[in-house]
Amino acid sequence: MVTTRSASGLRAVSLLCLVAAAQAAPNLSYKRQAPSFTRDGCFVSNTNGQRVLSKASYAGDAMTVESCAAFCSKYPQFGLEYGRECYCGDASGAEPVSDAECSFPCAGNPDEKCGAGNRADIYTNNLYTPSTPAILDAPYLGCFVDEGARVLPDNLLGDDAMTAQKCATHCADYSYFGVEYGRECWCGNSPPKKEASESECSFPCGGDDTQLCGAGGRINVWGSPKASPEAVGGYEYTGCYIDKLDLRTLKGKVSRESGMTLEKCATFCQGYNHFGATFGTQCFCGNDIEETAVEVAQAECSMRCGGDYDNVCGDANRLNIFSTPQCQPDPKNPATVGGFAYVSCWKDDRDARALDGKVERSSTMTVEKCSAICAGFGYFGVSDSASCFCGNELAGAAAPASECSQLCGGDSTQWCGGDLRLNVYASNST
Repeated sequence: MVTTRSASGLRAVSLLCLVAAAQAAPNLSYKRQAPSFTRDGCFVSNTNGQRVLSKASYAGDAMTVESCAAFCSKYPQFGLEYGRECYCGDASGAEPVSDAECSFPCAGNPDEKCGAGNRADIYTNNLYTPSTPAILDAPYLGCFVDEGARVLPDNLLGDDAMTAQKCATHCADYSYFGVEYGRECWCGNSPPKKEASESECSFPCGGDDTQLCGAGGRINVWGSPKASPEAVGGYEYTGCYIDKLDLRTLKGKVSRESGMTLEKCATFCQGYNHFGATFGTQCFCGNDIEETAVEVAQAECSMRCGGDYDNVCGDANRLNIFSTPQCQPDPKNPATVGGFAYVSCWKDDRDARALDGKVERSSTMTVEKCSAICAGFGYFGVSDSASCFCGNELAGAAAPASECSQLCGGDSTQWCGGDLRLNVYASNST
């Protein structure tokens, strides 16, 4: 007897077979490639305590590839780990391993894989647009190292909605400004020195994720040095020069005050061929720019004047120098005056004065005035533009004539010593 099967019976058997196959052990899969992200593979996720994706993260029992992708949309890559953890960042340099090592199902979708212990399924965000430094009126200088002493030390502003524009406004009275760590703004008047790779400034700004706002220990900097005026008080701008305590560029008289301005310095140095401002508060005069002087870029003279924030007064070990268009004739002291004859430039010491008799000071000091003050003494000497010393004994030793380079306060055609230097005269009867 031949047994036949109806068509309906065959369909029933086929359906039973499909159901049986569906009830077999689940076969976990990676999320199918989507236009918005592409799977890169399975990677070691933590090496020596450092995560390969370290910018942002979250964990949840509803974790899926899609939810992690959405969370990390502002980053170039994202990764899933331990079934319920999501990490964002840049996985460059991560160590690849076998796909079999990423075996945990996603907590929110058991049909997807979400890494394993210390293993991450990493995807590239195809729609990611890298943040860039903002384009502002101030020139962009680059990404700089900011570790230890701050490169821009002033006027910190912290704001979770930080943007480069907000920082520029905050630092309007400074030459330079920079953004760091996604939310910090720093200001300063000296340019940063140690440049870093642009890729090291990778944090998006809290207030505009299309802009870069530095990173940890890295700062995006904008700005330019304040230009010196072309002329001040009859002096024309010469340039920015190196100036050191042991190697002065201008060796005339010196003034220091917290409210220094270029105009004050020009007035103080009237009668000299040159004046220079440094460190925001100091003024130097001189008839000659020393041969050892070295001119440097204007950017190195960027410290605002203590009494005028609209102008710069040099910087640390940097001097803004202005010069007269027509050099003054060299001052010349009289060979004899009031019964005294010129000896030489002489060294002085605060603890052991070369002349230890009478002392007077006057802002209008001249050689003639000092000779009258010291009438009856064996010697007199003029020093630091304004001081007159008398004595009957002359101690110490002669100094080079170039070290007596300060003009007399009352007569700019005469020399009146220098800092711890005297132009000394001896009585004709000595």
